[in-house]
Amino acid sequence: MIPVALQIVLSLFLCAEPDPVRGTDGTTPRKPSPFAPSLPETTKQEEDKFEKIIDRFILADTGKIKGDEAKQAMEDFRKLPPESVFALIRGLNRAAKINDSCPTLVIAKRIGSQMRTTRDVQLLTFTRENIGAGIGHSQYSDVIRDLRIYCASRAGALANSPGGKIIDSSKP
Repeated sequence: MIPVALQIVLSLFLCAEPDPVRGTDGTTPRKPSPFAPSLPETTKQEEDKFEKIIDRFILADTGKIKGDEAKQAMEDFRKLPPESVFALIRGLNRAAKINDSCPTLVIAKRIGSQMRTTRDVQLLTFTRENIGAGIGHSQYSDVIRDLRIYCASRAGALANSPGGKIIDSSKP
């Protein structure tokens, strides 16, 4: 009797629904981000990690941390994955508010590079709408404006491209 009960319990456990983010094998693709279907959805812990890396990069780039700690902060920033773009946008907005912050230009360049290679219209739209959010006039207003214009024109070009696959989950 016990072996049968044990077998039933084990079969129920092994047949459980896989984790929708990672799957049971650890290699199953994650669910897409609700803001950009070309990127995987991130967890709160991942977003917090991205934020810390970007904040440390800003401190290093403004000279508030130095030496090996600054080198590590720069290296961690360089290694950020594409799905960190939402944290990069928030970081750019924070850096632009500082108004004497060179990190604004580095982060804007990083975001711009990702926008040049994406075919995700939703990501381009999200970026255009959120870059510079909450920032009044800044010495980086031109950089922010140029990035917004680029995102809008790239999204328009993708929408008008013949035969090009555009990632847009808002369309059936």
